[in-house]
Amino acid sequence: MKSHARVVVVGGGVMGVGLLYHLALEGWTDVVLIEKGELTSGSTWHAAGQCPHFNGSLNMTKVHVYGTELYPKLEKLTGQAVSWHGCGGLRLATTDEEVNWLKYVYGISKLAGYEGEIIGPSEIKQYHPYLETFGIKAAFRTVTDGHVAPADITNAMATGARQLGAEIYRRNRVMDIKLLPNGEWRVFTEQGTIDCEHVVNSAGSYCDVVGSWTGHNVPIANMLHQYIITEPLQELIDLKQELPVVRDPYSHAYLREETNGVLIGPYETATAHTCWDGKPPRWDYESELEPNELERIMPWLEKATERLPLFGKAGIKSIISGAITHTPDGVYLSGPAHGPKNYWMHCGASIGICQGGGAGKYLAQWMVHGQAEINMREFDPRRFGNWATKDYTAEVSVADYHHMYYCYKPAEQHPVGRELRVSPLYQRLRNEGAQFQQIFGWERARWFDKSGKGEAYSFKRSNWWDAVKAEALAVRERVGLMDLSTFAKFEVKGPDAFTFLDRIFANKVPAKDGGIVLAHLLNENGFIESEITITRLAADHFYLLSAAAAQDYDIDQLSWRRKADEKVTITDVTDDWGVLVLAGPRARDTLQPLTSSSLDNANFRWLTAQGAEVAGVKNIRLLRVNYVGELGWEAHVPMKHLPHVFEALMKSGAAHGIQLFGTYAMNSLRMEKAYRGWGSELTAEIDMFEASMGRFINLDKQDFTGKAASLRLKQRGPRMQLVYMEVDNTDSDCMGNEPVYHGGKIVGLTTSGGFGHAVGKSLAFAYVEPSLTATGTEFDIMVFTQLRKARIIPESIWDPANARLKA
Repeated sequence: MKSHARVVVVGGGVMGVGLLYHLALEGWTDVVLIEKGELTSGSTWHAAGQCPHFNGSLNMTKVHVYGTELYPKLEKLTGQAVSWHGCGGLRLATTDEEVNWLKYVYGISKLAGYEGEIIGPSEIKQYHPYLETFGIKAAFRTVTDGHVAPADITNAMATGARQLGAEIYRRNRVMDIKLLPNGEWRVFTEQGTIDCEHVVNSAGSYCDVVGSWTGHNVPIANMLHQYIITEPLQELIDLKQELPVVRDPYSHAYLREETNGVLIGPYETATAHTCWDGKPPRWDYESELEPNELERIMPWLEKATERLPLFGKAGIKSIISGAITHTPDGVYLSGPAHGPKNYWMHCGASIGICQGGGAGKYLAQWMVHGQAEINMREFDPRRFGNWATKDYTAEVSVADYHHMYYCYKPAEQHPVGRELRVSPLYQRLRNEGAQFQQIFGWERARWFDKSGKGEAYSFKRSNWWDAVKAEALAVRERVGLMDLSTFAKFEVKGPDAFTFLDRIFANKVPAKDGGIVLAHLLNENGFIESEITITRLAADHFYLLSAAAAQDYDIDQLSWRRKADEKVTITDVTDDWGVLVLAGPRARDTLQPLTSSSLDNANFRWLTAQGAEVAGVKNIRLLRVNYVGELGWEAHVPMKHLPHVFEALMKSGAAHGIQLFGTYAMNSLRMEKAYRGWGSELTAEIDMFEASMGRFINLDKQDFTGKAASLRLKQRGPRMQLVYMEVDNTDSDCMGNEPVYHGGKIVGLTTSGGFGHAVGKSLAFAYVEPSLTATGTEFDIMVFTQLRKARIIPESIWDPANARLKA
């Protein structure tokens, strides 16, 4: 075994091998993979091998589509035989909301470029003559997906990787990993040590154990999954064309043909559990199955027999009962781990066979080029913090498994694993009817329900509509109050704090105490990594704010860019400070009686900050800035004093009609102001000029991370351009990832949308071809398969001169 490599991949399942192959394709050939047993000997070998296109995420769909395009070509590319079955698929819908979901995914299919259609119950029989159609309202038919033998594609990609120069060491258990003083990683194996620039945890069922060696939290649970294969049936022997793979919410199972028999794989909606009592398997666990629990899954098998009576006609040939990894949100982990650089996660896949090829491709791009061609945020391991404990992971992974074929509507979340991170106002807001969403472990109010019924989740406007309208109009007409303690918050201190921040951010860093700027971290390619508000408290003390979901991501971005000789400390103070957003025309009238600090424009200008005493609480940081486009302040309060200041503001604001508001209203308000969202409009595959954010780049600075690339990007011109549109109003608004048409062809896609209650218009952002960005240009947006007229309008439709912010 060699003693040094650029990359060491730990684990030889389809995920690890897929990454190794694609790293070599990207030109990194000094790469090795180490596997304790044989390739595929973990959960890969016993997987059912489904490769579906249907998915509600555009980026995940691209991962899936790449795999289904690669696998049929692998034999030609590598010389290794692959048994690909391109039989297509049927995703059934049994409720109106499931039909709406099919319609939304239909738009994604257009953007991802795969062939699909929505068909009615009467059309199903022509594609699957043996399927019973009771209770079915529609089906999504995909043409080019199918299933594949897991060992075939894994071994083919391994062959391809070797042909390109990669090395694979089998029968060699990794026993430890340590960070070296030079920033490299040392991998200890049974056959010796190997040092590397990058190490990848692709250890499947053992990835949490491997992560623990270096202090990394890896939120995976090993779920027991079972599927049954019958003896051959004459009906299927006689059938000329293979039946499509069916995914059925009634039986909560996948149903397909397998060697002229029937294969049924239920995801039971109750009684599912983890393997080995939640403990890792023994190290010699290899190519083994678990004792089957056929009786436990009988209720779902009986429903599967109702849906596909053929299943009941044949004897059982095989029962496959094995462990599959599962994360709390059902999405694999792929990207940098939180902490020291160049430790990567690539594990936790519950649909890993389909995802192995595409997941490997896009992570390889990220590792080699510093970014992928798709947005990798939903796969990034840092979407989970240390709040994702082992107990949380197990509980929520079981719930996610139970809901594999459940149609989660927008904003709907698992009810388990909640109340992990709450502000001191949580119970107070709950008493006011707050409907909470979980964001990076925090509970954050979406809207306030006075009826006590809770939210009726839907793809269309629902029972929150009138309440959210009232909240939004209260901010526009009077004054609103919101708890945004979920902000990620950092303090950067030290003699070199200013020069450090000025070096890494694209915008100017405040040169005067009390100054506030919106600034962006770019990668070396000039693309957007983070959006952060910087407040200068003193020459050597800066206060940074970013999105709740970016807490671990942004502390890494800051820490990784600090040079060893810079006298700077970076501290995460998220849990130390609560945040109250007070906004609206009467915000000054509400706040002024509580502080001796003068809040008029002469003494407290827009985009400045001051320390103040409010309601008798000292050391409050008042920032005259907000995300809703009104006169207002963010009050950053020591967390323990948050309830006192909140009650004082509510009491003072009562005479001015103060009203609590949540994130639904905030989205309405920010859309009216055309404020971009990090993670929707601003992502790592977009540059600042494409996002129409060039005014936040200071190209006159001597240098900043990504400056040279930004100059090249500006000269090249945008590949696409962000535009702001009004959309013909119906019963729903754009959610993002809807196709945008012009002249009958797709010219772009939406990124987010919402209804502006103060202006009475449905609004959306979209990226479109640069030649189509003139004000007034008209488009058609596909919303639930219907084309709706949209047109570009000037930014922003509400208070374009910012007079209200500066009032």
